Amino acid sequence: MFCLNYETRYGDFKTRETIKPASVMDFIQDIATRHSEEVGYGMNKLKEMGIAWLMQGIKIHFDSPVKTFTTVSASTAVKNMKGVISERGTFISQDEKIVAKAVTAWFMLDTNRMRPIRIPAEIAEKYDTYEFDEFFSYKKPELLEAEKKYSIVVRNREIDTNNHLNNQKSAEILMDALPFDFDFTDMNVFYKKAAYLGDELEVCSLEMENGYYVHLQNNQKEIYVAGVFTKG
Repeated sequence: MFCLNYETRYGDFKTRETIKPASVMDFIQDIATRHSEEVGYGMNKLKEMGIAWLMQGIKIHFDSPVKTFTTVSASTAVKNMKGVISERGTFISQDEKIVAKAVTAWFMLDTNRMRPIRIPAEIAEKYDTYEFDEFFSYKKPELLEAEKKYSIVVRNREIDTNNHLNNQKSAEILMDALPFDFDFTDMNVFYKKAAYLGDELEVCSLEMENGYYVHLQNNQKEIYVAGVFTKG
């Protein structure tokens, strides 16, 4: 597996004792990007080839809160690459104990035609695969009707290298709609449609039996990203 250590910063803190789940997602997104750089097919190489990885969805389970002032160790590997989709597993550890695990699903995009394409064999062969357990299979959450709470506008700081709303930033927008004291143990976020700088989106939420469903939609009720946050 590919491994990196991260130091938690004050900006990651939710309380004096724990860091924000969005910061954990940032580590998960970052290590995937750096793993691709390590095997020789990082973002600049892919740009030359006219292709890019885009996240389709992410599921995270927290075994325990991720602590402040404690090094975070992340380890990741590819589970499979089939057709246009790749699934990747990631473990987050502190003090040599796993505190969270995640599965991410990515698809490969032809950036000239803006269509998904089959993952090239020359790229797939660069990644060793790892045998993960059944948790590490991504299934998108059900998209639901939800009540509009407020609107947001996509800002400069939320745009990524693909020139659209960053995956982690959009998930953080969903989390902002949750009660501050709701400490979920599981999250599942699905990316349906890209949002761009200046887009105005409605934040809609629905309280569920053991958590919350939240999505971003435009004024035509087209859903861009949706997430389910539950406490086990």
